[in-house]
Amino acid sequence: MTGNKQHETGKVKTMKKLLQVLGKIRTPFVAAASVLALVLGVTAPLQAKAANEITFVSPAWIPGTVTAIKDAITAWNKANPNTPVKLIPGDWDSLGDQLTTQFASKTAPDVIMFDSISIRDYAKRGYLADLTSLMRPLQSQIPVGEWKASSYNGRLVGVPFLDQTYVVFANVDMFKKAGVAIPTNPGGITWDEFAALAKKMTTPTSYGLTYGLLKPASSFMIMSSNFGAQWFRGYTTGRASLRVTQSELEVPLRVYDMVYKDKSIDPASLTISAGASLAPFLAGKTSMLLMGSYAASDLDVAAKEKGFNWTVLPLLKGTSQGQGANPQTFSINALSTKKKDAARFIQFLMQGKYLSKIALGDGLVPLTSDALKAGIEAKKDSPGWSQIFADGGNFTLAPFAFVPEFAQWKSTVLQPSLQQFIQNKITKEELVKRLEDGWKNLR
Repeated sequence: MTGNKQHETGKVKTMKKLLQVLGKIRTPFVAAASVLALVLGVTAPLQAKAANEITFVSPAWIPGTVTAIKDAITAWNKANPNTPVKLIPGDWDSLGDQLTTQFASKTAPDVIMFDSISIRDYAKRGYLADLTSLMRPLQSQIPVGEWKASSYNGRLVGVPFLDQTYVVFANVDMFKKAGVAIPTNPGGITWDEFAALAKKMTTPTSYGLTYGLLKPASSFMIMSSNFGAQWFRGYTTGRASLRVTQSELEVPLRVYDMVYKDKSIDPASLTISAGASLAPFLAGKTSMLLMGSYAASDLDVAAKEKGFNWTVLPLLKGTSQGQGANPQTFSINALSTKKKDAARFIQFLMQGKYLSKIALGDGLVPLTSDALKAGIEAKKDSPGWSQIFADGGNFTLAPFAFVPEFAQWKSTVLQPSLQQFIQNKITKEELVKRLEDGWKNLR
């Protein structure tokens, strides 16, 4: 009761002060504004601080990544009180539509976290700032392919900071029980060796591999670089043409054979997403899992909570171990009035101590040499993580990354056609026809 009375007394004193102010002010509008200022405690310095606020949209959703980003922002805000960063949570599935609307209405945030392929169309429309000179100090730390993949017409429009490899995870205990050695060749495991291994690990009660094939387009395209697939020609002139040859078909044909000829891939894989494929692997229904490296963060949790013993095989190899680069990027709105401060914030996030934690939270490969070293040190006792980080030097420049219309073709033509093929509903010849005709019709 005593506390409540003291609180009431404070309110009375405050109201008296407000009434005194009102009595001295003749204009109702000014009076109301003054009262509001006193009630909210608004002062000139706070107004200036709000005006200098940097807005930052991030679609990150994995808890470890979100925490790492928030911690970095807290550190920035503490060191830069006059240019604080406001985090705006986004969603990977809807961010593209959201940004399209915001750019059109000139309300897009200052700093944008997305990926190199998705930002290409915005760069084409002039919505993104040229970061080439602002980010020059970082260029020597980032792989050339990643830098070029994040550029448009020779201008850096997004700072590449994370990328994922498609890797083969292995259940160590299942391999031990089967008496089969887990490959460790640093030069990679060939697709032929991988297919033979999956067949060898297939038993009457378990499959050699699970691989979420409900939407296979991204993984097939990225891994097609294993065989030197080009897909698009003439993209540097703005008149890209699509040509599907044996190199482009290598990955889908090999996966098809593993499903229907070898019967080493769990047939349930045909109708489940990449994320859903983790469950059968953790349940011991398959000895291997082909998935983006981000699954490592979930496997870390399983290892801690259930003692799940996992590792990662050497990167798959065709004529090379190359995988097409499609890095996550940081971009700056071309209309932002805080470009230099926004650039300083991006450089702050790119420091090894912050970027390595963001990468570990996402299960991805950090793209600066400093962050990669920090990540390797943090996970030096994990063979799986060590392999993921070792794979970081295999990102190559994917030709499709330079084709602005690629994203539309991928979603409307490539994805449904590959689904039909991998589900044995169309032939290889029909697949090629659909892909090439679909591109011509799109153009």
